[in-house]
Amino acid sequence: MLHAIATVVGRLHWRIGGEKKDLALCNLKLCFPELDDAERERIGRSSFEHYYRTISETPLIWVGDAERAKKLTVETHGAERVDRALAEGKGLILAAMHLGSFEAGIIPMSARYPMTGLFKPVKWPALNELSCQGRTRYGATVVPIVKRNGKRAVGSQLLRALKRGETIYALPDRDPPRGQGVFAPYFGVEAHSPVLIPKLVQATGAKLLLCVGERLPRSRGFALHFIEPPAGYDSPDLETAATAINAGIEACVRRYPEQNWWAYMRFKRRPYGKACFYRGTVQHAPAAAPASEDAVQKAA
Repeated sequence: MLHAIATVVGRLHWRIGGEKKDLALCNLKLCFPELDDAERERIGRSSFEHYYRTISETPLIWVGDAERAKKLTVETHGAERVDRALAEGKGLILAAMHLGSFEAGIIPMSARYPMTGLFKPVKWPALNELSCQGRTRYGATVVPIVKRNGKRAVGSQLLRALKRGETIYALPDRDPPRGQGVFAPYFGVEAHSPVLIPKLVQATGAKLLLCVGERLPRSRGFALHFIEPPAGYDSPDLETAATAINAGIEACVRRYPEQNWWAYMRFKRRPYGKACFYRGTVQHAPAAAPASEDAVQKAA
């Protein structure tokens, strides 16, 4: 019933249109230039339906009956990869993404595996508290993404969890603040990509698995997939590592394009000197700060 209502709302939102629809179609054209307009329209409309299904499921996943929430995941593929990675004792990083419903599968996993995850606090304190309670209901720890000295600082708690041989999860399919990422190809487009996961891999030797919570047809539940990442994710070169992770994410999205949330400014930040796809403005490098008198004297 909830999915039926969400489908109607998603279709209505798509029909009404607006900025989100324009954004989704822009991203789909960038990522799937080989498709015709009708097919991109179909994928975009379906993604809106899945977005509202995600919202409709969240109360059950966060605060519904615990055993019922566990049973939402009716299929698990690649579970042996999780156990094999953890057996090495260096920890495991799950690269989840805004594709299907990763929380439906990952949140109950913490009942079996010690787990730490990232979350972005929201403006409403009550909702923020509810999201924390929901994500920790099976024993997990969550780390808020907060800013320190103008930068997001989350690495230390994740690093400690990995050094204990535990599991962490993060979402690398988003555009981080400038200066905290590198440009790497994603669907053939240079995308500003996070480097937290490659840095954690280098610091700990932890294994990485991609994680997808596929929403099954006819509201049958979810299939949780643990997928090996492409070679190069553990490269000390951050651009090489980000390129490999992006290739893995792209493969997952190509498999389930309707379940991806396309109405997000994934390509918001562009290399300096190139125009923004969404606004058309050119992003320029900030002017260098003038050298101090002491620095000039030392250089002399």
